[in-house]
Amino acid sequence: MSGSAGNQDTSHREQHSWPPADVSGVLAVVAHPDDESFALGALLDRLASSGVSTSVLCFTRGEASTLNDGCGELTASHEDELAAIRGGELRAAAAELGIASVELLDYPDGRLGQFGLDELAGHIGRLIAVQNPSHLLVFDSGGVTGHPDHQQATAAAVAAARTAGRTVLAWALPAAVTDQLNNMFGGTFVGRKPDEVDAVLSVSRARQYRAIAAHRSQSLHNPVLGQRLALLRDREHLRVLYRPAQDRPAQDRPARDRPAQGDGHMSYGYSVRLQEPFSAQVVDRVRAALGEQGFGVLTVIDVQATLRAKLGVQMEDYLILGACNPPLALQALDIDRQIGLLLPCNVVVRAAGPDATLVQALDPQMMLQITSQPELKAVADDAASRLHAALDQLSS
Repeated sequence: MSGSAGNQDTSHREQHSWPPADVSGVLAVVAHPDDESFALGALLDRLASSGVSTSVLCFTRGEASTLNDGCGELTASHEDELAAIRGGELRAAAAELGIASVELLDYPDGRLGQFGLDELAGHIGRLIAVQNPSHLLVFDSGGVTGHPDHQQATAAAVAAARTAGRTVLAWALPAAVTDQLNNMFGGTFVGRKPDEVDAVLSVSRARQYRAIAAHRSQSLHNPVLGQRLALLRDREHLRVLYRPAQDRPAQDRPARDRPAQGDGHMSYGYSVRLQEPFSAQVVDRVRAALGEQGFGVLTVIDVQATLRAKLGVQMEDYLILGACNPPLALQALDIDRQIGLLLPCNVVVRAAGPDATLVQALDPQMMLQITSQPELKAVADDAASRLHAALDQLSS
């Protein structure tokens, strides 16, 4: 086993006094029983040990898991039996981690993406209203493991946080760790470069290991989990996925969250100004952020090159990316076949002077205004939340 992953130079972001004083309560939003322990366990332990009240909302009962099939008395012959086992394990693990409350919902394991973000975010919003957490804790965008349920749970949490004005913290893995895991196990882990990580925390894993052991049906034969923890050693990594505008320094807020100033305002879209020159690297970051929210780029129109070639006109660097989220596009087309006239979602990346880049995305709510089809609201809301998350990632 290589130990190089644990030796990254992350001291400039290491947080010795974490959590900060503004973290007064944390609601962890996860897709499956064991996510709170296998992934977030050390973080939840550190929060609880610091006197911060923690709670967990889990969307599914984990009945579709195939881990440890045939491992003896815990093997479930029916999904309901496994779901009951895993629900009990979740509560036992939560007790080990000092988690104050657990809410386990009954969405189908592996099919969370079939449900709209409005519905899922509603559950989170209800708990926010009751518990009043200052922060939400989730899996990193992209789901860390690439699991669609993880991605949907995170997207729902960001949507709820945007409505309630809460900060969303995301558990992330460094790319040095994910590269090794993917090479060893053929996995789909999504990692972060050092400059994409906001905080590196020193953690104790004693309570996390006890919580993991409580998930006996999932932890008896789980070499990937063991290898990940060995590579991470006593470090965990956090990113800020969303922070309410009032909590950000004015210069760091996305343009849409600040009073409108010239190009920073669009009545029919979202806009964020990046304090770096237009470059291929910036465009790649935009594409990656869109990809993590399920949008592929189908077309790229280089407006500068086209107008120069056809008209001899000189203008700033200006790209139009045709972004498409296939499941959302299908839902919209099933409602109204003419909606293809408004697809894909255009995202503009253009130079804003020599030292800045403007990224603008068309507001999917325009579909409602143009078509007057109320059935499109859920699709538009989902697409809007994902585009917001993508732009927030660029500005965080």
